[in-house]
Amino acid sequence: MSFIPRLFLPNVPPGQKEIVLDESSTRYLVKVLRLGEGARFLGFDPQSIQYELVLKNADSNQALARVLSRSEQNKRNSQGLIALGQSLPKATKMDLILRQGTEVGVNRFIPLVTQRSISRPESSGREHKNERWQKILVEACRQCGRNDVPRLDPVTEWDKGLELFKEFDLVLLPYEKEAPTLHTVLESKNSAGKILILVGPEGGWSPVEVREAEEMEAHAVHLPTPIMRTETAGVAVVSMIQFFKSQTPD
Repeated sequence: MSFIPRLFLPNVPPGQKEIVLDESSTRYLVKVLRLGEGARFLGFDPQSIQYELVLKNADSNQALARVLSRSEQNKRNSQGLIALGQSLPKATKMDLILRQGTEVGVNRFIPLVTQRSISRPESSGREHKNERWQKILVEACRQCGRNDVPRLDPVTEWDKGLELFKEFDLVLLPYEKEAPTLHTVLESKNSAGKILILVGPEGGWSPVEVREAEEMEAHAVHLPTPIMRTETAGVAVVSMIQFFKSQTPD
């Protein structure tokens, strides 16, 4: 068949020749797709290893698969690591941001609570949100063919987020006010390997937050586009950066 299923395998011991599939994977393959013994499918694990597998036992309660081959593919972009610091948007927009960000190559997501964030989850509910978001990242990888699941930070307050800037070579803050163009800043920092993109909420960044970010050496940048929605901006900037890097000689 032309369609080859892909599954996330959370725990595969090194050198394992046979894998006992968990309940969720078993249900998907046997009950949803109705695959039987001898059917082939792909898997990927937290170490970015891809597996070619064949169903050895298609029991609907607990399936068993034999490993045909292993390969390391689609590892982190050789052009560098891109992180997205996303101010929490309202409703389910964060779900869309995680899915689309994964598709365009974001390596790390940092959910931020900023001054104008509409979504402000209580501490007791943050762990639940992260668990659900982690599942969305895995599912996005399964669908788009990535083997490396992006890192997901816990929900982070703005003041703690500022402390993370030192982990990156370049921090970019798209800003609708007067600022240098994204292309100008990228040209001046073309050796940056680790880049953090900061995207504000529906109400935008406050002047105080912009000043605090710049004091921590972030660069406010102007985009060559109309003003975008918060769920669009990060995906657009990531794409622009990747295109720039692809056109820049090493």
